[in-house]
Amino acid sequence: MVEREQARALRALTWTLAEIDQLMAAGRERIGPMTDQKFLAAGVALRAGEGAKTPGAVKLANTDPRMILFFYQWLRRLFEIDEGRLRVQRYVHERLDLEAARHFWPDVANLPLDQFLKPYRAVPDEGIRHNKYEHGCATVTYWCSRTHRTIMGL
Repeated sequence: MVEREQARALRALTWTLAEIDQLMAAGRERIGPMTDQKFLAAGVALRAGEGAKTPGAVKLANTDPRMILFFYQWLRRLFEIDEGRLRVQRYVHERLDLEAARHFWPDVANLPLDQFLKPYRAVPDEGIRHNKYEHGCATVTYWCSRTHRTIMGL
């Protein structure tokens, strides 16, 4: 009986993974080439949904390194930025490997360690969440009122 259940679960997983691949390919085809206009709109939408609305700063917090990388590429490609104004705060739960997070995010961001603020160590509230993000959450901040106002205009 256990073998039958395992075989069924494996078939379901295989079908699910195939469907995900198919839908991702269809999505890429539907969107088409990533023009500067599409890239700009996607970044504005990401920042509107995941970004903080701090005056004078462009901020994004996320646990997904792909979103953080996209945000960096968006800022660097579409705005004149001063790399020295970029800062990153890492939010890492107490049970997670701080050293791994310390080395992970600089690689994603392609920023020197001195632009990373001291990590915030959170004591997880067992009653609220049980998600565990291996490298914690990164909050990227670019301090520039003009860039912030430009993005708000978009």
